[in-house]
Amino acid sequence: MPQFEHFDAAVIGGGPAGASAAIILAKAGKRVVLFERSRFPRFQIGESLLPACWEIWRRLGVTEKIEAEGFTVKQGANFGMFNQKPDVLLLTAEYPGYFERPYTYHVERARFDEILLEHAAECGVDVRREWSVADVLFEGEQAIGFSAGKNGATPAPIHASVVIDASGRESLIARKLNWRRPLPELNKIAHFAHFKGGFRRDPHGFINFGDVIDGSVTTDIHTIDGGWVWYIPLRNNTISVGAVLDTRFAKSLGDSPQQRFEKAIESCACVREWLAEAEQAMEVKTISSIGYMNERFHGNGFLLVGDASMFVDPVFSAGVTLAMRSGVFAADAILDGFANGGDFSAARLSAYEERIREPMGRIFQMIYNWYRILEQKDANNIILRSRQSPMLRERFIVLLSGGYDKVSMKQILEAAEEPSSTYLIS
Repeated sequence: MPQFEHFDAAVIGGGPAGASAAIILAKAGKRVVLFERSRFPRFQIGESLLPACWEIWRRLGVTEKIEAEGFTVKQGANFGMFNQKPDVLLLTAEYPGYFERPYTYHVERARFDEILLEHAAECGVDVRREWSVADVLFEGEQAIGFSAGKNGATPAPIHASVVIDASGRESLIARKLNWRRPLPELNKIAHFAHFKGGFRRDPHGFINFGDVIDGSVTTDIHTIDGGWVWYIPLRNNTISVGAVLDTRFAKSLGDSPQQRFEKAIESCACVREWLAEAEQAMEVKTISSIGYMNERFHGNGFLLVGDASMFVDPVFSAGVTLAMRSGVFAADAILDGFANGGDFSAARLSAYEERIREPMGRIFQMIYNWYRILEQKDANNIILRSRQSPMLRERFIVLLSGGYDKVSMKQILEAAEEPSSTYLIS
């Protein structure tokens, strides 16, 4: 009989979801291997984080490392809706009691993800960078490991008691099992790039709750015809700018990603002005077919986490928070399996899916409502109305700060005195 390497858990993917799961398991004394195909640091989009991350970082034991990095402080989000002034500025500090700290960060994901992966190695995870996973190994319906090897080398079987798929949009297991399903209502395409230079608000001019943190910023979101634009100030005089567009509408803006991106930005008066003296610092990148949701997130001996389970539209910056939370929840379910005699059956692991589906469902409902507002050009929408309604405002701020376990879309609509029929349920 050939002798295979065997681990308690094997993880494919070293992004926030995979690293978070691996860290929790390693800190609990489990033998964990993680395969990451790319050489880190590597570029990744999704720079705007949420205050709900503090609780996760504390559990991972990585808070001090993230604080020491000097990322740009984010104190809230600013919405420019259909050129109606003033913009809707939502600051977590208005309701600080919901989170450990009333701010978060804009991060360069290349460095942020590297911090998490380095921390995983320090916690005892066998991190194998520049290793590719060719396939997931099954015995019947039970996942037993991966076929993996160094990039370019012949893959070999590596066995594990439980498998975590954190392969991102590649969704290795979901594609193998034909579980991946598109979300036609979220058929969007994103074009984005970084700029050097560009406008930054003076926080002393807009922070009117709590402490003013020097150099702090907001995530800016502005509606345009066919979609919306993000504007995210980062360190080192860098700005992340993106346009998320209806796929059919995007085709009317030009043949190339650069053309579409330029026309989308040109149509947003404030962002056009903010970038007037800035220089584009990278080629436009594109993510197409943004929305998908897999039928299931678990099976016998395996779990899907982060983008391998679903891909959330970037409008409310939920991606990294949900990814890390899914990694932690998956690790909790696995530890429960170890505590129950090594039971990694689908029935045992179903607790993970039940747990992550609730916050995921809440932010997806908010996203569906966002696109309903854009499609109808609703000038009396609930975001604009939050300027006058304290209850609505509080619930919005909590949800958009990552408090998916604290506020639901139903509660937001109740505060707005708007029937639940005004949003689509996924």
